[in-house]
Amino acid sequence: MDQIYLGIDCGTTGMKCMAVDENGRRIYVASQMHKTRSPHEGWLEQDPEGWLEPAFAVIRECAEAAGRDRIRAISFSGHMSSPVFLDHENRPVYPCMTVGDARCKEQADRLLAEKEEAFRRAVGNKPLACFAAPKLLWFMEQEPEKYQKTRTFVMAKDYLRYAMTGVLNTDPTDAGNTLLYEEEQNRWNRELIRQIGLREDLFPQIRQAAEYVGAVREEIAARCGLNPGTAVYCGGADMACSQIGTGSLQEGVLAVTLSTSGQVCMHISGKKERGYGKLTFHPGILKGRGYAMGSVFSGGLALNWGYQMLSGCRHMTKEDLNKMNALASGAEEFPPGSDGVMFLPFLTGSGSPYFYPSDRAAFLGLSTTADQRVMFQAVMEGVSFHIRESVDVLRDMGERIRAVHLSGGGTRIRAWIRILTDILGMEVHILEESDASTLGAALIAAAGGRGEQGLRELANGAVRIAETVKPDPGRVRQYERLYSVYKGYCRAVHEMYGLTQRAG
Repeated sequence: MDQIYLGIDCGTTGMKCMAVDENGRRIYVASQMHKTRSPHEGWLEQDPEGWLEPAFAVIRECAEAAGRDRIRAISFSGHMSSPVFLDHENRPVYPCMTVGDARCKEQADRLLAEKEEAFRRAVGNKPLACFAAPKLLWFMEQEPEKYQKTRTFVMAKDYLRYAMTGVLNTDPTDAGNTLLYEEEQNRWNRELIRQIGLREDLFPQIRQAAEYVGAVREEIAARCGLNPGTAVYCGGADMACSQIGTGSLQEGVLAVTLSTSGQVCMHISGKKERGYGKLTFHPGILKGRGYAMGSVFSGGLALNWGYQMLSGCRHMTKEDLNKMNALASGAEEFPPGSDGVMFLPFLTGSGSPYFYPSDRAAFLGLSTTADQRVMFQAVMEGVSFHIRESVDVLRDMGERIRAVHLSGGGTRIRAWIRILTDILGMEVHILEESDASTLGAALIAAAGGRGEQGLRELANGAVRIAETVKPDPGRVRQYERLYSVYKGYCRAVHEMYGLTQRAG
C-alpha cells in the first residue's frame, strides 16, 4: 500500500492541508478560511485557538480522501513573524500579531535608531515592523500584565503542532524571523535579547525543521481522522517551506510567489551588503541554504481590491474570481502602459526595496477614456513593476538568475503572468503545484528520517514545471521605458507621503 504524507499550512488567510505520495506528487488538497481582525488601523491579528478547528477539518478531509491508514507522517508551515504568547498552561494570553501588523512601528523605529548596527552585525537585517522583535517589545510595553503572565512564545505553526502533539518548540527558520537568533551557533542571541530589554526565559527550545518531534495525540487523532501515533516532523516558516516547494534551494533559481502578498525568494551564500535594508535575509530549512526575500505587501491583495472597487463587489466568491480573470483577459487587448494610466500598489505601505509604511497607493494619468479594463491592467502592471524592483536588487548583489519559478494563486490569472513575464524580460516557468509552502511542509514529512540530503533529493524530483512563458521582445522594450516612469512616480510618492507624515 502506497504511503501518504500530509503538509499543513497555517496561512495568513486560511488553512490548507496537502496529501502527497512518496515522490511528492499531490494526491489531494483541502482548504478552509480563518478570520483576521483589524480592530485599529494597522492592526492585523488572529485568535490562535481559532486556527484549530479549520486545521482539524482540512486534515480530516485529506485523511478521508487519501485513506487514514496510508498516512505515515505530517509536518507544518505557517505564517512567519507571528508570535503566539502562552501562559504557564500553554494557553494563548493575547491575539497573534500577523506579519503585516504594524502596531509596533514605534518600537521598530526606536530599535532602528538605537540598535541598527547591532542588528546589522548579528543578522544583516534592519529591525523592521514585519519582524517579531518589535512585536515582542510592543507586547512588553503595551500589555505589561499579560507579558508577566506569559511563560513563552512560539510562532503560528508551532502552536498548531503543540495542539496536536503536546510538544512545544520552534525551529531555526521561525527563530530567525525574530532577529534574535544566532544562525551559525543555532541558539538564541542572549546578549541582544538583554540589550533590548526582553526576558530571556520567554524564548522556546529550538529543534531542526526536518526533525522528528513527536506523534499525534490520541484525542486529537480522533478529531482529525488520523491514526493515533502518526509521526510529526517540526516544519518551518511558510517562505522557508516554499523554498522546498518552488525548487529555489537550487543555485540560480528565483522563486516568485503570487499570493495575497507577493514574495521574491532566492538562495544566496551569505548576507550581501548591497542588499541591506532593501531585501531581508533568512535561515532556510537546510543548513547553509538561507535565502534573500523581497516583499510585495499588496500582491494579489491589490488585484482583489482593484476588482472589488471597479465592480462594486463586497465579498469575493468563486464566480467573482472568474469575472476578475475575464476582466484581466479583456485588458490584454491594450498595449503596455494602460493607455497612460499607472498604479502604485502601496495599499499597505511599500515593500522591498523601500519599506516605507507611510507610502500609499495611487492611480496616475487618469482621463475620461480610462475604463475598468485600463485601470485593472494598470493594477497588474504596478504590482509587476514592484516585483521587478526586488529582482533588480538581487542582480545588483551579483546573483545570477538562470530560471524563474512562478507559484501561488495568482498563476490562475493568465494576463498577469503575461505582463510579469514581459516586465521581467525573462522566461517564466509556471510550477505544476501552486501551493509551494504546503508542498514544502508535505515534503518534510515525506523525507522523514532521510536527513537533509534526502529532503533535497526529494524536493528536486517533486518540483515540476507545468508551462513555460517566453517574453515578447517588443513588449519588453516598451515596459523597460515604462519602468523608468514608474520609479520616478515612486520617488515622488515617497517624498509626498513622507512630508505628510512628518507634518502630522
